[in-house]
Amino acid sequence: MNLFLVMVLPPGNRKSEVYKAMTGPIRAAEGILTDLAAPLIAEATIARKVAEAEAERSEKAATDHPDSLDRRADASAARMALDNATVPAEPALFGGNDSTVEKVTSRLAEQNGRYAVMAPEGGKLFSIAGGRYSGSPDIGVFLSGHAGEEMRIERVGRSSERIDAAALTIGVCLQPGVLAGLGDTPEFREQGLLGRLLITMPESMLGHRNARPAPIPAHAAHAYERTLTDLVLSLRRFGDPDGEPVALTFTGEAQEAVIDLLEATEPRFRPGSGDLAHMTDWGGKLVGAVVRIAALLHLAKHLRDGYGRPIDLATFREACQLGEYFTAHAQAAYDAIGADPAVNHARTVLDWARRTETARFTARDLMRGPLKNRARKVADLEPVLRVLQTHGWIRQVPGTRTGGRPTSPGYETHPDLSEDFR
Repeated sequence: MNLFLVMVLPPGNRKSEVYKAMTGPIRAAEGILTDLAAPLIAEATIARKVAEAEAERSEKAATDHPDSLDRRADASAARMALDNATVPAEPALFGGNDSTVEKVTSRLAEQNGRYAVMAPEGGKLFSIAGGRYSGSPDIGVFLSGHAGEEMRIERVGRSSERIDAAALTIGVCLQPGVLAGLGDTPEFREQGLLGRLLITMPESMLGHRNARPAPIPAHAAHAYERTLTDLVLSLRRFGDPDGEPVALTFTGEAQEAVIDLLEATEPRFRPGSGDLAHMTDWGGKLVGAVVRIAALLHLAKHLRDGYGRPIDLATFREACQLGEYFTAHAQAAYDAIGADPAVNHARTVLDWARRTETARFTARDLMRGPLKNRARKVADLEPVLRVLQTHGWIRQVPGTRTGGRPTSPGYETHPDLSEDFR
């Protein structure tokens, strides 16, 4: 049920203060978990020291009596007991601005495969993942951590790390320039990282901020803190590696609604008509994201018995509303990122048509004009024309016959082309 959530806002929107208030209950839950774990960690630390002493004693005895099979067996058993006498790490639910790919991977391993990165400024994480310092993108932990896959990490000179089922959560804020720069790392799109991000791009309040805002009502703040803290603690409890995994189910109606959403989403990928045709990497994960959101909403509603009851239709419909919200913002984000070269070329065509007041053109007009040296053949223009048609800025008109041979089809621009393309 883990999500990759990214909010995009320019500086000055008080992200840090809001972030601090929103994550306060998670910090409180982390403190409770730390207090509960302290005696267990102390006991495990003492047990390991005892095991170390026993291993040293038995190994010395075996060394002093190399012909004694019993002493060698005792030494072997003591060494195995020492290897098994692990000291659990102090509970850590999330890291912040200083998180790196290596740190996140190690934290996932020590926290039984469950960890989060949450920060009011998360650009550093994506910059490092994109290979800013290493020169080579490293996003394996994001891909496996989103899908709940097994991870095996081998490092020279250090012990290897193994995660049976990684579940990484991301909740960060980015500045618009950082978002646009995500398209500069092709691997982010090619390997599926962009398709996993649920991006929200709210309108900046700069210039309209209220210097005397009404405080959050005490009862609302208390309800939020109590609910989120309890939810985190329950998720952590059911994430115990020694416990049995819990599978959430849907009611019959909700299950049918999931299938209906799958059927309704599929046509949106069709070239030429689908609004997700140019971002199938993101759209292909939309239904899965909605299902995850529904599960989280369900547990938030039913803190005490949510694990033992199915997710109902009303909750799934609420998740669908959030899914459409994230879809609209993802479309805007993909335009800003320029992840699809066709989008950038489409902008170039629109600027050209607006500047030259072109009402009708052909594909070859584009090859001789705004996209000269960018498209070598007419087929290269198909994705560009598809984006323009999908957004309603052009429509295809049939070609005419000249001497018995039809000319290439033309395209008419929308009468409102003079308005800004958003």
